[in-house]
Amino acid sequence: MEQPEGPYPLIVILTFIFFGAALVYYILVYLDAPFVKKNLKKYLFYRNLQRIYQPYLIRYFPFYNALSDRNKLKFERRVQKFIDMKQFIPRGGITDITPEMKALVAGSAIQLTFGYPSIYFRHFWRILIYPDDYYSTITQKYHKGEVNLGGIIVLSWKNLKDGFRSHTDGSHLGLHEMAHALRLINIIENPEYDFFDRRIMQEFDREAKKEILKISNGQNSTSIFREYSTTNKDEFFAVAVEIFFEQSKAFYRYNPKLYSLLTRILKIDPIVLARTGKLMK
Repeated sequence: MEQPEGPYPLIVILTFIFFGAALVYYILVYLDAPFVKKNLKKYLFYRNLQRIYQPYLIRYFPFYNALSDRNKLKFERRVQKFIDMKQFIPRGGITDITPEMKALVAGSAIQLTFGYPSIYFRHFWRILIYPDDYYSTITQKYHKGEVNLGGIIVLSWKNLKDGFRSHTDGSHLGLHEMAHALRLINIIENPEYDFFDRRIMQEFDREAKKEILKISNGQNSTSIFREYSTTNKDEFFAVAVEIFFEQSKAFYRYNPKLYSLLTRILKIDPIVLARTGKLMK
């Protein structure tokens, strides 16, 4: 005679589901193995910023402070997800990666990509931090920072920190290197490939070329762009991003067309943000 089914099989199934979900959550949130960082953290739900990072956002990021309360929460959660997704690696005598280091790197990336909520530079999942300028065996030169196609962003901590000492000098290593990463992930095949309008970027490059020629030929001694921007179109874009955020009004007065094109590329207008708390008009 068959015995009636009891509730135990269902309880067992629910128990397995509960503990399985708990295990997955633990892996996504707390496990920092390289494989997890590179392949699984992207599936992590947004979570509130850990308290240890918030003081650095308040101290170092005028952009964050200008946001509405709702957008501040978005910024914080995106910073936390960026930190969760990256492997921070100390180099050249640095023994520990501090919360301040993570906050400044992540904050720079999220400030630049705040107009693109789904962009986290997934291809660049390893971030190397040196104490100061470092020697590259590839270029055989000393660098302050670089973005490697192999999926690595390299930064000098001294120069990164120096970029936050003044918010109006138009020099910011964090934004500069993240600007390089932004262009590269829109070119190389990766999960975030081709996310912004290439036609606008091409128009920006045409205008940039005109400015580079003026500076190179000595036709414009009052250019707002420092000489390093004339190296190539990628360096011009990176320098322009620094000035865009730190000398917004001067940039607009100097070349409103270039400024307008950057607002369309980044989907952010720092002048409007400072005045109204909104990202764009």
